[in-house]
Amino acid sequence: MHQFDEHHSEFKGFSAFYHAEILPGLERDELSRLDAISKIKKNLIGIAAVTLAALALFIYHSRPFVTYIFILAIGGMGAAGSAKYVMRDVRSGAKKNIVGNLCRFLGLAFQSELAVSPRLDQFIELGLVTKKYDRSEFEDQISGTAHGAKFLLHEAHLERREGSGKNRKWVTKFRGQLLVIELDQKFLGQTVVLRDKGWLQRKKRGDMKRVGLVDPVFEKIFEAYGTDQVEARYLLTPTFMQRLVDLETSVDGKKIRFGFDGGKLLIAVETANRYEAGSMFKPLIETARTQKILDEVGAIYDVIDGVIRR
Repeated sequence: MHQFDEHHSEFKGFSAFYHAEILPGLERDELSRLDAISKIKKNLIGIAAVTLAALALFIYHSRPFVTYIFILAIGGMGAAGSAKYVMRDVRSGAKKNIVGNLCRFLGLAFQSELAVSPRLDQFIELGLVTKKYDRSEFEDQISGTAHGAKFLLHEAHLERREGSGKNRKWVTKFRGQLLVIELDQKFLGQTVVLRDKGWLQRKKRGDMKRVGLVDPVFEKIFEAYGTDQVEARYLLTPTFMQRLVDLETSVDGKKIRFGFDGGKLLIAVETANRYEAGSMFKPLIETARTQKILDEVGAIYDVIDGVIRR
């Protein structure tokens, strides 16, 4: 029996749970994956034949060179789209099996698809994410209790349409994780910590005034604002700030920012897509893919453990 790195107390016993509850489903999904690969190979042969025939026809008629590039690009996109379409159910099933069952083992709730974000308005109000976006996608919501603290986390992708004419395109304004942790204490006001913008930083943000950070190292990285200066300085200790910087590293993220509001700590950090089943061209029963997701969920416990130890 494979022994996973159960690096949190809550993970003890997961190895046995994996072999009893997750592995049988992955073995079934593996048969579907092999069948899907067979279909993809047949599709690729057909797409390649059509692409080569089109190239031969246009070469015979001496079309401009850019036409050949266009045909190859269309063929490549067709091949990639076909593979993604054929694998979609296998990928979705493997993800729900691994992530869903892992969360069940931990007593957490998992929702792979979201129509709306339950806390996005609060993140926007605090200035943690932009309000200037035209379309949004949300997925992979995990919620429950860790180390005695209730939390809700999900991934968000916010885009805005920019440019004009041929240069008009979708531009990512935020892609990453939004985490809300409920704390025991209530706050007198609002406190937010954003990335330092140099000479562009403001003296005020709405009702919040600029708060000086004690440690000059963090003063260079962040800019802080609060409606209650005394409370803000009490919350933003050098130790707490260092834990948030460590969090950014632990989730392979960047540009972390956070805020205290109404008894909750809201954290926004830009990351790559997480909680995914990984490559569909490797066996699903490889334990490395499950260990990766185990580590990613473990990072949530690291974050909560870090911020509640004040």
